[in-house]
Amino acid sequence: SLAQRKRLVTSRAAENLFWLGRYTERAENSIRLAKLTLHSLGGEEQSNASLLDWLSEMAKTNTLVLPDVPTATKARRVFERSLIASLGNAAEVTSVGYYLRSLKAVASNVRERLSQEQWRLIVRAEDEFIAACATHDRKGDYSALEALQTLKNTSDHMAAITGAQTDRMTRDDGWRLLSIGRHIERLTFLAAALAHGLETDCVQTTGGFEALLSLFDATISFHAQFQQSREMPALIDLVVLDPDNPRSLAWVAHSLRGRLAKLAGSPASDLTPLALKVTDPSAWGLIQLSEAGPDGDYAVLTDMLWKIVDSAYAVSDEISTTYFTHTGNIKYSLGS
Repeated sequence: SLAQRKRLVTSRAAENLFWLGRYTERAENSIRLAKLTLHSLGGEEQSNASLLDWLSEMAKTNTLVLPDVPTATKARRVFERSLIASLGNAAEVTSVGYYLRSLKAVASNVRERLSQEQWRLIVRAEDEFIAACATHDRKGDYSALEALQTLKNTSDHMAAITGAQTDRMTRDDGWRLLSIGRHIERLTFLAAALAHGLETDCVQTTGGFEALLSLFDATISFHAQFQQSREMPALIDLVVLDPDNPRSLAWVAHSLRGRLAKLAGSPASDLTPLALKVTDPSAWGLIQLSEAGPDGDYAVLTDMLWKIVDSAYAVSDEISTTYFTHTGNIKYSLGS
């Protein structure tokens, strides 16, 4: 059992590490989405209605703007100003500032498992971001260019934080839960992003196609492999099916299944019931997923993407009820 492993992970520490992973990925995702949105709103694609629909949908789904803000299609400048104003707001919207604050809060509960350097990076990322937003708020005019620079600086901090998580932590069950938290967030965020991109027809436009590649951090890889192609099978091959791309859905799902299997103490090749709940990427086929219906919609792919999202959330719920029970009937805990 996990309790007999070398290093005990209490149920409370396990939960904090799981959420450390989730908030790390959420912060990264929200920074990437905010940067992409601000670039697009000020760029040459600013009149691309389906791209604006997709960005508005993504910003609302990921609560980068408040629910009553008009979409970018209806009021581009109002939408842009609202997104910028929300960046450092850690109270009303779960935007970048909120996730950085949450990341620091859960990290402070497991400081003994983090190096001094990693803890300082987390504190600095939040402090500098909130301070920059507050300075611009006081001036009364926080331009998109200033917001983008602040987001870039924070993105650099996040790269150092994720590097420390990957390379400088003991790979015990606590680390596995951190990694599982990150994989769940990455899978749900990217699968939903692609599904929304298909539903808004954003992916059918040149600007939308490029924006989606950018959100998947796959622009360089895509153009290296497929040059200037804008073919859907090429996009699906790279961001859905590629087993070597750490941001493809297949890679993330496969890694998540392996981590979950090891968490329960069995070899990664022998998948556990919890690991089997994650949609199996080996069952996905390029020809089937690339089929467009008579209306040009990708119904098979869209349906699969929402199933991926649902399966990841189901795994998250089961992890919480299985491992993070602090009181009452403890079904199965990590050495607590």
